[in-house]
Formats: sequence, C-alpha cells, structure tokens
Amino acid sequence: MPRAPVKPSRQTAHLARRRAELIASAQHTVAESGPEASIEHFAAEAGVSIATLYKHFGSKDGLLAAAVIDGQHRWEEWMSATVSVIPSEIEQFVAAGRLALRGHELQPELSHMGASILRTVRIDLGTLVSEMSVRIERLVAEGIVRSDQTDLRMRLYLACLINEFVRQASLPKPTPDEADAVVELALALLGLTPARAKKLVRAPLPPLGAVPQ
Repeated sequence: MPRAPVKPSRQTAHLARRRAELIASAQHTVAESGPEASIEHFAAEAGVSIATLYKHFGSKDGLLAAAVIDGQHRWEEWMSATVSVIPSEIEQFVAAGRLALRGHELQPELSHMGASILRTVRIDLGTLVSEMSVRIERLVAEGIVRSDQTDLRMRLYLACLINEFVRQASLPKPTPDEADAVVELALALLGLTPARAKKLVRAPLPPLGAVPQ
C-alpha cells in the first residue's frame, strides 16, 4: 500500500515562506537598485539582519542566484502554459520570443530585475542554446530552421533578443511594435524568409493570463 505523502513540518513550511519573502524582497531591490547593491542594502530592504540573509543563502551571490532562478522559473512556467495553445512548433517559438520582449509590460519588476542583471553579468549564450536544443532540433527536422551552423544561428538570434530586452527596459514606455520588428529581422538568422517571418510576427498572440507572483 503506497504511503501517504509526508506533510512538511510547521518549521519547514515557515522557513520556506520566509525564504520566499526574502527572494521577493531581493528581486525588488535588484529591480530598483541593480545587482551591485550592497548586502547591507538587501538586508535593510528586507527588514532583516545580514546574518539572516547569510543563513538562508550563504552569500550575496547566493541571494542573487536564488532571485534570478525564482524569476526565471515563474516566467518559463507562465510562458509554456501561454504558448501551449498555439498549434505549431514554429508559431510557439516565435510567440515565446515576442512575449519575452513584452515582459516590461506584463511583469515590470521581474523584467527590470532581469535587465539589471543582464547589464552587468556576462550571459553564456551557449547554455541558452543548449536548453532550447530539443525544440530547435524539431524545427531543423521540419526544414524551418537551417541545419548549417545551427548553434551559431541560435546564439545570434538570442543575442538580438537579449539586446532588445535590455533596450526596452531603458525606455520610458515599452514599444511592442519595435520589439516585434527585432524578432522579425532576427528570424532571418535562423533561415526563415522575410515573408514567413512577417506573417509569424503579425499573428495574434494567445490570451495572456497573469504572470505568477
């Protein structure tokens, strides 16, 4: 007979809630002041001691990593659920890129946190390409993405989107039409014709629910 799942103790649940509160505070601090803010600043914003942050995260780098991972997971879960209603692989792929560049409208604090970190931290595009490899392999097999120098093409595509993501964060007001134009032009790097890229980028986006807080 299978055992019933073990419920977390009150102390474990309390620590998890406290950790989540500290991560949320750190995300707000990064969005407002950037990742270069001092550990004293992070502690003051959270209303806790520096020792408490070290107890939960080990270091400032550990706190930043936890903040980024939490934000990335929440965004990816929302993104996957949102584009899952779109029928084809390439339409989902393009919609995901367009939505990523609309993050400043959909989840301003989370996006500004990401943009602040992107301005100061070198991004390993090879890792991002690796994470997308399964989807890209399917698009190559369908003849949509060119099969020559696929990794390089993906790195260039992602570099275009990341640059536009950071640029959008610097604007007084997001410009989704300009963001879409970047996606449209960047798709040529993957081997899509201008006509197909334009059609994909002009397609209506799926209904957008709230990004989890």
